[in-house]
Amino acid sequence: MSEFTSTREGFQRGMEQSLKGNPEDARAYAESTILPSFHHIMNGKRVDYDTYVNGMVEWRSKVNEYKPVVHEFLRDGDQLAARMVGTITINGSDTEFESFMFGKVDKATGKMAWMVERSVWGQK
Repeated sequence: MSEFTSTREGFQRGMEQSLKGNPEDARAYAESTILPSFHHIMNGKRVDYDTYVNGMVEWRSKVNEYKPVVHEFLRDGDQLAARMVGTITINGSDTEFESFMFGKVDKATGKMAWMVERSVWGQK
C-alpha cells in the first residue's frame, strides 16, 4: 500500500482505514503500511510496533465513526509531513482533533519507518 505514503489522497485513505474496520484486520493493515521496526511518538510518548498495532485493535473496537481530512501533505524523498483534522465518534460522543505528523518512509516498500505526531483534541 505504497499509495499510503505517496499522495495526499492515499495518505487520507490510509488514515481512515487505520481506525475503521474489524479489529481482527488491524495487524494485516499494519503489515501493509508500516515496517516491523516501526515506532510512533505521539505527543511525546514512544510506542513500538506491537504496542502500536494493539492500540489500533483497541481503537477499531470502540470507534463508531472516524472522519479524518488531510489538508496538507508533503513527501520529499524518504521524508513525509502531513496535517490532518477531523472528528472521531466513540459511544456517540464526538471529538474533534488536529494532528501534525512527520515521518520517514522506507523507499523500497513505501511503508512508514517511523512517525512523530503532535495532536490536540477536544469535545465538539
